[in-house]
Amino acid sequence: MKKLLLLLVILFSIVFGFPNSFNASEFPQDVMEAALFRQLRAPILSVVGTDWFRDNEKILEIKQDEEYVDKFYVTVQVVTFQGLHNPPYMQEIITFRFASNEVKTIDYFNRVIPESEWHKFQLR
Repeated sequence: MKKLLLLLVILFSIVFGFPNSFNASEFPQDVMEAALFRQLRAPILSVVGTDWFRDNEKILEIKQDEEYVDKFYVTVQVVTFQGLHNPPYMQEIITFRFASNEVKTIDYFNRVIPESEWHKFQLR
């Protein structure tokens, strides 16, 4: 009887002792950012129209809409180039709106990065 009771306690603790789902907070930040940028590759390309330094993108802001819970605004920064990673380098700042399954460009800003600022963007 004691063996059966011990077996049931062990089985119960195995089944209910370990979580069977993950919260978003349990995922590393870089994994979530990589997933977000994977989803944004096509929208970014449609806005900037040229290639950019991959894995050098930055999320500047993520903001939830005040009225609608399922709407988010994501502002990202990418650095584009011409030719084979050649200057002029452009800083592109784009704000996207995520609503349901739709991603829409809301705001766009770009500027030429002067050579004196290349170190800030890890260029050359």
